[in-house]
Amino acid sequence: MWSDVLYLLEEIETLDELNKPHYFFKETKVYANKIAIKRNEFYQAQAAGFKPEKSFEIRTMDFDEDKHTHVKYKDVTYKILRSYEVDSEITEITLTGLANNHGE
Repeated sequence: MWSDVLYLLEEIETLDELNKPHYFFKETKVYANKIAIKRNEFYQAQAAGFKPEKSFEIRTMDFDEDKHTHVKYKDVTYKILRSYEVDSEITEITLTGLANNHGE
């Protein structure tokens, strides 16, 4: 049923010995299905200055919208633009690319 693998990313902040913050992502592997971006959603995002690039459905129990802010798919990191709980089992997430995609 699930045809793709994503990594949900949770941003973690740590402090070094000089109390300077450093950030890294904690990855959680999940299975997903790539779906088409809905036309209405595409135009609404464009009007707000965003470019939706990919959309997936994942299991609702795998996703925490308060923690998971980014997704890694095929070694590219995306920001979660929108999440929508379809039902108690499926959540749709829409992703947008990052300007700097080198390890963010």
